[in-house]
Amino acid sequence: MSRQLLALALLLLASAAHAEPTVVASGAYPEGLLWHGGRLYFTEMGAARVSIIEPGGTREFWHLPGCGPTQIVPFGPNGFVVDCHLGRAMVEVSASGVTGRRFTTNRDGQPLQDPNAAVSDGQGGAYFSDAGQFDLSAPATGRVYHLSAMGVMTEVVGQIKYANGVNFDPATRTLYVSEHLARRVLVMSVGKPGEIGAPSVFFDLVSLPRAAVAYPLAGPDGILLDDKGRLYVAEYGAGRVMLLSTEGKLLRVIPVPMQFVTNFAALPTGQIVVVGAFQNDQPPMPGLVTTLPH
Repeated sequence: MSRQLLALALLLLASAAHAEPTVVASGAYPEGLLWHGGRLYFTEMGAARVSIIEPGGTREFWHLPGCGPTQIVPFGPNGFVVDCHLGRAMVEVSASGVTGRRFTTNRDGQPLQDPNAAVSDGQGGAYFSDAGQFDLSAPATGRVYHLSAMGVMTEVVGQIKYANGVNFDPATRTLYVSEHLARRVLVMSVGKPGEIGAPSVFFDLVSLPRAAVAYPLAGPDGILLDDKGRLYVAEYGAGRVMLLSTEGKLLRVIPVPMQFVTNFAALPTGQIVVVGAFQNDQPPMPGLVTTLPH
């Protein structure tokens, strides 16, 4: 274990004995999380940057005005790709934080709407959601794309009522997608990268108890697959996390302090880090990166 990982692990595990969350960092609408190469990255949509959390504090890794980043995932041989939610693009970033290619249209020339979440396909490419309109009365225009390491963007799922969180299980070749405004998590099989089977409902949030806070646009956001095959799903707007079994059964509802909880990362220590904002309509939209309570 590197010194950096050891120091961060000790910080996070210090709360484990008391089953209380530990605040790791604060940010301007923190959204996407990524543990990679012994570092914890998180996006700040309200500050147009990606930051790195280190034992001594937080530092900026990458910045692009107008991007509104919501996720960062590994891409290509040793770099990353970032969802620019406000900039309507997927942007390649090198391991040293240098901006590279910008992907703004699919292979048919159709422009992106508002990229939201992403996950590595395990082969240098990524699956990502292109959300669509965040409006209950809007048509289902959300999509999921596959972006190859060569930069070929292919739509694999369409007609989603606000496509949000995505996760991919390489062991079972399964892709999970949050259909936020339909309040359900979809599941589909994956052949080779870019070939997806028909979606089915993995979990319907209609079975959840009433949330402590009322928000009419609440729905499933980020998805984390743990080492037991269970899913952690953030319920954006409701300040809580759902723990689901491998069969899609609700195991537990976990409250978190941020009403607009968005995403997760799992550390090698087994600790789960969760991220979100306290409000979503007044810049800079402060939020936290914190550990998930046990």
